[in-house]
Amino acid sequence: MPKFTSQERQSIENIIAALSIKRIPESEILQEVARQLGRGRTITKQTLYNAKKRIKKESSKWYSQLRESEYEYIFEFKERVNEIVELQRRHYQIVDSDVPTTVKQASLIALHKLNVTLSNYYDVIPYLTVTGQRQTQEQTTQTEAAGYATMDVIEGCTCRLNGGFAIRHSKCLYCLHVWCPKAAGQDWCPNPQCAHGTKGCKFQPYDENYNWIKCNCGMWFQTKEIMDAHKEISVVCKDDNIV
Repeated sequence: MPKFTSQERQSIENIIAALSIKRIPESEILQEVARQLGRGRTITKQTLYNAKKRIKKESSKWYSQLRESEYEYIFEFKERVNEIVELQRRHYQIVDSDVPTTVKQASLIALHKLNVTLSNYYDVIPYLTVTGQRQTQEQTTQTEAAGYATMDVIEGCTCRLNGGFAIRHSKCLYCLHVWCPKAAGQDWCPNPQCAHGTKGCKFQPYDENYNWIKCNCGMWFQTKEIMDAHKEISVVCKDDNIV
C-alpha cells in the first residue's frame, strides 16, 4: 500500500482484521475501507489479499513467539484472567448499589458470561506449559492403571478399552470434537460445523506446513481428500473443478 501513510496502513489493516474475523464478504470490506478513508480513496482486491496474508503471518509469528517463551505466555494469560476478575468486581459493585433494576439485570448477565469465560480459562491452565501437559498425561496414566476406562464411548467404535493397549481416540485441535478414526473411517474431523473439516473455511488460513486448496464453491480445505468429501455432500459443488 505505497500510496498510504504508515498510520493509514495500520488503520486499513485494523479494519480488514476486524471484519475478516466476522466473515464479512470482501466486497463489503472494500466498501468499509473506502468509507473510512474518505475523499474517494479505495484499495484494490490485491491490496486486500496482501493485507490479509500479512495479518495472518504476523499473528502466527506472535503466537509462536509466545509459545517459545513459557513464562511470557503465562504472563499474558494471567493478565487476561486479572482483567476478567477486575470486571467481575466492578459488576458486583453495580449489583450491590442503588442503580435501577434494569442496570442490575444487565450486570448480572455480564457477570454470568464473565464467569463462564473465567471457568474456560481455568480449564486450559494444565495445558499451557510442557510441565502441565506432562502432569496431565501422568494423571491419565495413573487413572488407567487403576482399571478405569477414560475413553469416550462412541457409536461404531470397536477399540478395546481395557485390553492392555494404549489406545486414544482423536480430538480436533480446533473444535475439540472427539471421534474414533477407525469407526469414522477418516483422519480429519467429522464435525460438520468445524471449519477444518468438510465445512471448509471462507478465507484461506495461513499455515506454514500446508497449502490449502480452494474449491469451486469458494471454500478452502486443508487437503484434497477433505475437499472431495465436501463435494460428495455439498449440493453446490457438482464437479471437480478447482479455482
